[in-house]
Amino acid sequence: MKRKLHSMLASVAAAAMVASTIAPITAAAQTVPYDAERGVYSYAKDLRAVAPTVVKVIVLGQKQQEQAQQQAPQQQQPPEDDPFRGQSAVPGVQPRQPGQPAPTPIGSGSGVIIDAAKGEILTNNHVVEKGQAFQVQLYDGRVVDATLIGRDPQTDIALIKISATGLQAMAIGDSAKIQVGDLAFAIGYPFGFDQTLTMGVISGLGRTGIGDGFQDFIQTDAAVNSGNSGGALIDSRGRLIGINTAIWSKSGDNAGIAFAIPVNMAIAIADQLRRTGSVKRGRIGVTVGPVSREAAGSGSTRGALVAEVQPDSPAAKAGLRAGDIITEIDGRQIEGPGNLTAIFGTLEPGRSVALGYRRAGQTARTTVTVEAPRPVVVSRPPAGGGAGLAALGATFRDVTPADKYPAQFRGAVVVSIQPNSAAARSGLAVGDVIVGVNGEQVQSAAQLARAFQNIAGGAVLFVARGNSLTQLRLER
Repeated sequence: MKRKLHSMLASVAAAAMVASTIAPITAAAQTVPYDAERGVYSYAKDLRAVAPTVVKVIVLGQKQQEQAQQQAPQQQQPPEDDPFRGQSAVPGVQPRQPGQPAPTPIGSGSGVIIDAAKGEILTNNHVVEKGQAFQVQLYDGRVVDATLIGRDPQTDIALIKISATGLQAMAIGDSAKIQVGDLAFAIGYPFGFDQTLTMGVISGLGRTGIGDGFQDFIQTDAAVNSGNSGGALIDSRGRLIGINTAIWSKSGDNAGIAFAIPVNMAIAIADQLRRTGSVKRGRIGVTVGPVSREAAGSGSTRGALVAEVQPDSPAAKAGLRAGDIITEIDGRQIEGPGNLTAIFGTLEPGRSVALGYRRAGQTARTTVTVEAPRPVVVSRPPAGGGAGLAALGATFRDVTPADKYPAQFRGAVVVSIQPNSAAARSGLAVGDVIVGVNGEQVQSAAQLARAFQNIAGGAVLFVARGNSLTQLRLER
């Protein structure tokens, strides 16, 4: 899938400060840390304590023997951007059994230990999504096998697990309390180097519009590069406030604009992955968009404009109407529709939240209870209809040779669209080919049907149209 930004693999590197290891803040301690013995200002002592909590995540593909069987007589070469290109195995990793070929590394990233007793590690979905097996290199040099517990493409969060002694977990901060101007440190394994620390400030909050999926990013100027994905963004007290996930750059190199997933969102997703292995999202039944100057009137353009309220939905029961501007959720200011979508994208059905909104220039408040998503009805068109399935007011079929696409091209072709349907409102057109839903690849109409069963209030569709790939937002 194309992204507007270069997603950064961000490995396992340093991060944990359990509450017992964090010294209480006193009046005397509210100055820049000073190392009297060396006569320098330094955060080294505190950051050294969190280093063991950040690890390197090693992503493994097919074993060399399997590759040789499939591609004999030539062995497949690692990709050009593989940090271990030219090496037959991850350094220090031995075959699991005598005589068994070593696995082939296909990439690496970073991760953060969040539960030492359970061996749970947070990382990015894009770090692990193409892997067949995983290993973790700990700060002390040990390399252990890891198990994927679950992953969520829409938030780019994944949870893996290891079994090892002597683990240390990072203290969890509160991303709702951070402010622009706060000091921030990024810890990870960029470009295959050992654990690396960079420093900056929080540059912005609630950033959206820089990729697909749910977006509510923390922006920082702490240097983040390839290999940092999945690593820790921490505050000056060594507490985890975000998971580094991406940068914005015209060249592909660090440009001082990096993005992290807020830890509150990451932990909420990890909790669901831990319990069920997947994420269940609720809905309130609204379609939202940006606030135009016309809609704002004399007020601010910040917030999310309600374009549509579905009948008998939680939003309708809470009294929301089309034209309302949602400005606040549980006390948090809403900058734009992306923030709103991201927040509701992490709430499970049954959760009640307080909403603040403007209507005709007047402020008001209400409470809305998130409900379980209504399943997408997928049906088979009548015999002879020429399409594989029907859903959301459109019909779809597999790509065929008659479509004259490249031999390996796969997807679900849009055959027909009903006026005013969810498919029509999304901007889909007859002849479009859906190749992905919420970051997951779609290779057939049947796979599209399964993807539709897993969406809640909406989805990001990746659509091949002509010679270009575009993203469309599907609202239900």
